[in-house]
Amino acid sequence: MSVVAKAKRLLELHHEPAVLLLPNVWDPLGARLLQSLGFPAVATASAAIAYSRGVDDGQDLPFETMLEAIRSIAQAVDVPVTADIEAGYADDPDELADNIKRVVAAGVAGVNIEDSLTEGGELRSLRQQVRRIERIREAAGNTPLVINARIDIYLRDDETTDEQRWEELLERATAYREAGADCLYPITLESLSALRALRDQVGLPLNVFGHPGCPSPDDLGQAGVSRVSLGPGWLRAALAALRDSAISLRDKGSYAAFGEPSTDQIRAILGLAEPK
Repeated sequence: MSVVAKAKRLLELHHEPAVLLLPNVWDPLGARLLQSLGFPAVATASAAIAYSRGVDDGQDLPFETMLEAIRSIAQAVDVPVTADIEAGYADDPDELADNIKRVVAAGVAGVNIEDSLTEGGELRSLRQQVRRIERIREAAGNTPLVINARIDIYLRDDETTDEQRWEELLERATAYREAGADCLYPITLESLSALRALRDQVGLPLNVFGHPGCPSPDDLGQAGVSRVSLGPGWLRAALAALRDSAISLRDKGSYAAFGEPSTDQIRAILGLAEPK
């Protein structure tokens, strides 16, 4: 499937009755596992890719390294891949456009782009972020790249009232839609009534960050949410399993955690052999 066809399919998945579930991966093996389990699309997590390489999230990983990780994932699967590119690894709109062209050339069907200058800090001006989304759309060319516009209002630590945040959310959501965004990601907003109101007023699919304590995918779907992503959640689960098995080996000498999946099963997930 071409990247154009994958982007079209990814957008279709945002408009189907079922919520699009996107456990985020950081390597080709995880991507192939999701595909083998029937997930219709794969997402990357910038934090998981960065942490797995020993650096912090927040564009601390060089863009070339992030791009290679994204490329390896996109080329490992036949389903669409949407990539978390944080703030695009560029302040200059032209440099951002160049990065987007390279991401699309890597086989990516969608991107997350955030509007904060620093996590929990000041947001880019509305005018600046609108122009950046417009440049992403232009840079994608004939590829209908699915742009998931993250809105970081509820991450920002300031004296803004709830009413002011809501009004700014609506303003930014509307402006991002008009600039070419396909999906909105008001990160940490989990109120079902607020999500329903946002979907009704702006009309774009919504992405919610799924985590323990968050409403279920079914409840989110009833509120008009189209997709649920997990960020580094799967990395946390994998690291917890590694930690627990390491403690069991250290304290009990137990090999119990190391039998499944077998080498043959792993090779089958990667398409290197038929499952036995």
